[in-house]
Amino acid sequence: MGLKTRGSAQLDKAQRRIALIKSIAENLDLGYNLTVPNYAKLIEDTRRALEEYNTLLPELSEARQKLEQLEKELGETSERMLTGVALKFGKSSMEYAKAGGSNRKRSKGSSPEQSEGLATLPVEKNGSKSGNGKVNSVN
Repeated sequence: MGLKTRGSAQLDKAQRRIALIKSIAENLDLGYNLTVPNYAKLIEDTRRALEEYNTLLPELSEARQKLEQLEKELGETSERMLTGVALKFGKSSMEYAKAGGSNRKRSKGSSPEQSEGLATLPVEKNGSKSGNGKVNSVN
């Protein structure tokens, strides 16, 4: 998805206004540096800046796409690196933990609060016990 080019309401308004002011006098000088030539220069500088901005957008969009592709490749390679460490040293190793992997045995035992709130029911091999102690047959 590319970035959208933009226009300028202020530039459009100024271009209409300078045409109207020129109908009064081609080189009108209102004092305080408010002259038609200065106004025309500011309009032209704004127009060039807008054109430059709109010209740079495709390059910026292309740069963003390249960055997103490199980030995707980097994420995949990071996963592969961690998997490689796991294959070489094992998921229970200190090396795996140093590389950013989480040791599942430690993480399960580190949160006893999770299992306290859950009620467990004993299950028989050929059936399951319901909450009332009766055995329900499972076929």
